[in-house]
Amino acid sequence: MVKISFDDFTFQFENLQYAEGRNETWLCQIVSVNGGEPDLQVFKNGYSGHAEETCLRNSATQGADQYEITWFMSWSPCERCTPQIITFVEQQRNVKLNIFVSRLFRYDSEPHRQGLRALSQQERIGLKVMTLKEFQECFDRFVGEGNGFQDWKDLAGNSAIYTEKLNEITGADPRLVF
Repeated sequence: MVKISFDDFTFQFENLQYAEGRNETWLCQIVSVNGGEPDLQVFKNGYSGHAEETCLRNSATQGADQYEITWFMSWSPCERCTPQIITFVEQQRNVKLNIFVSRLFRYDSEPHRQGLRALSQQERIGLKVMTLKEFQECFDRFVGEGNGFQDWKDLAGNSAIYTEKLNEITGADPRLVF
């Protein structure tokens, strides 16, 4: 598994309301098969596409096994990626996916809002904004250096603001599927 540097994690995942200069989407994935030992992977957008697209291309979820997948993302999926995520989960009846996002990507754009609504309506997809608990888990699993995660200024307040915006967009309280 590739680890994320402390500096990359802090810069890319900080849940600022105005996240200028954060042009990359980072996706930290945990895959558990039949409740077994999790497999950890890290993706980011680049030449091969958006982080979600790269992750989905590299996901092998065949057979009768049950896959529980958790994504920690620096940005919520865009309108280009949401249909691909939904199709992947619909075609893989053995997959449940929880998506935790640090920030909402272009939440004032109607195509992005439609994508978030579509994700939230899927039975086997959970969509939530990261809170201190999820930032700590992501840091512990994917960075794990130094003295542990130290929350940054306004983390709780920014998480609450993004959660409120997500609830407004989806019309429902965020939920998890496992």
